[in-house]
Amino acid sequence: MLGKPQGIFDLHNSDEFVGSFITRNDVKEIFGVDDYDIELLEFEAFNKLEVIDELKLRKAWYDGKIKNAPAIKNSSLDELILLAIIRKTLPKCEVERQIKINRFAIDLKITHNGKVIYVEFDGPSHFSISRYGVPRHEPFRKKKMIEDKTGIEVINWAYWILRCSSNVKALFDENIKGYGALWGAKIHFGDFYFGNSADIIESINKRFNVERNGGYGYFYGADTAGSNKPEHPVVEEIRNGKKSIQKLLPPGFANKNRWLPEKLLD
Repeated sequence: MLGKPQGIFDLHNSDEFVGSFITRNDVKEIFGVDDYDIELLEFEAFNKLEVIDELKLRKAWYDGKIKNAPAIKNSSLDELILLAIIRKTLPKCEVERQIKINRFAIDLKITHNGKVIYVEFDGPSHFSISRYGVPRHEPFRKKKMIEDKTGIEVINWAYWILRCSSNVKALFDENIKGYGALWGAKIHFGDFYFGNSADIIESINKRFNVERNGGYGYFYGADTAGSNKPEHPVVEEIRNGKKSIQKLLPPGFANKNRWLPEKLLD
């Protein structure tokens, strides 16, 4: 569900550097390992840095090529990256992983300044038809059931919500302006399965306060909202007639300009 790698990710400056290539030092920090543990990884040169595409990194982890790495079961690379950003942004917080609540497992439990929240990372298969078939349940089903059971807020961190420090801060302060970004995903809002997908997206976006200039078009643009980010290839594919603009418009949308990047506005 991801395309070709683009741009550099920087764990120490995650608001600004947005991309798919992860540096050697960040790999070590994300996995909690040292150089010896990652000697089997194939790094490449990019902007004078040693980097690895996150897709190759994920496969290497799954193939057991990262010694002393966290267990793969019930985990994901997105979760590990997010966990590293959380610990860097909120160094005094407490984080627990894979919390069991009845028959559910929730990805993260974060305690910060006496407040407790749950975070569930939702990849594309939660919203669109994938190799796993149609989504089994609407995205907020687990959220509602766990909140009813525990009284603790569950926040859905969807794959278009940027893995960055500002969005971590927004978990505990709804006045913080977060960021949305799409630079390599192949699954777009127009591919979503649910008839009320626009409302689902709006709800998630509102929790992170990611709206800019009346919409979400900046998700696709290059170097937007203060970030050093590549433009999503889908923009030029639509401009060149290779893909339909409907790819970006979620089921149930009302105002199309709310969802489109500036280059595709009427």
